[in-house]
Amino acid sequence: MPRDLNLSSSPVVASPESKTPRPEDNEETALRDDNFKEFTIHRDERHLSMQLLREGRAKADGRNELHPYVQTLSFSNLESCIALEDAIFPPQERCTRDKFEYRLSVAPELALGLFSTMTSDQDLSSVPTYEHARPAYSAQASRKQTLVGMVIATKTSAPGVTDASMERPDGPIDGRGHHEAGRTICIHSFGILPAFQGRGLGKVLFKSYLSRMESSGIADRIALISHEQLTGMYTNLGFMNKGKSDVKFGGGGWTDLVRMLLRSWIRSQDLALTRTFRPTNLTTTYQDLAFKDDGMISDGHRSYMY
Repeated sequence: MPRDLNLSSSPVVASPESKTPRPEDNEETALRDDNFKEFTIHRDERHLSMQLLREGRAKADGRNELHPYVQTLSFSNLESCIALEDAIFPPQERCTRDKFEYRLSVAPELALGLFSTMTSDQDLSSVPTYEHARPAYSAQASRKQTLVGMVIATKTSAPGVTDASMERPDGPIDGRGHHEAGRTICIHSFGILPAFQGRGLGKVLFKSYLSRMESSGIADRIALISHEQLTGMYTNLGFMNKGKSDVKFGGGGWTDLVRMLLRSWIRSQDLALTRTFRPTNLTTTYQDLAFKDDGMISDGHRSYMY
C-alpha cells in the first residue's frame, strides 16, 4: 500500500546508494541535465539533417533518372500541352484548346517546357504526353522529347492576373488577352505530370523560368493566382501574397501572388545601382526594397509604383 509522505513526521533522506539527487547536488545535476539536453538536441538536429540530406539525394536521383532539360515551347507542342493540362487540373480549371492555340501563337517566348527523352520500351502508362511527343535527334525513332512540365503565360498591362487577361480576344483591340506592351507576365498554366511530382522538378522548372524572364527584361513582374494551400510554395520562390483575388475563373476563391523581376524593374525605372541597389548581391537587394500594400515600392529614398 503506498505511503502518504505528507503524514511522515521525519524528513525523507536519500540513502548513500540512492540515485535520487541530494539537495546539495542540484546545481551539478542541473548542469548534467543541461548537457544531456544539449547533446539530445544536437543529436536530433544531426538526425534531421541526415534525413533531409537523404530526401534531397532521393529527389536528385529521381531527377537524374529523367535527365530533364528545358526549352521554349511552340505551337508544335500544342497536343502535349493539352495532355499535360488534362492530367494536372480538374475540368473547371483547365485551359481550353483555343486558349492554348492563342497563347502559344502570340507569346511563345513566355512558354517554357521541361522535357525528358523517353523510349517506347519504358513504362509510359502514366505519361500521356509521350504519344504526342516529337522524335529526339536520334537514329532511334522511339526516342522522343517528352513533355513532363510546363509554364504557359501571356502579358498584361494590369499589375496582376485578371479575368480579362485570361481570355482569348475576339479582335486586336478587344482589350482582353495578351498585351505585348504590358509589363506584367501572367502565368496561366504551371505544373508537372503527377507521375514525376515529388522530385523537385517543379522548382527546377520555375527557377529556370524566373531566370529567363529576369534576364530578358521584357517585364517588371510575374503574377499568378493560386489556391490558398499552395501559396507557401510560391512565397518560397519570392512571390508576395497579395490576398484574395477578384478572378472568377474556375469558380473563384483564388489568391493573388506577385513577384518583382528586380533587374527589369531597375532598368525600367532608370535607377543607379548604388547604395541600396547592390548588383553583386541581388538577394540582399531584393530584401532591402520595401514593398507596400498600397502598390508602392521604396528603396529608402524614393517610392515608385509596382
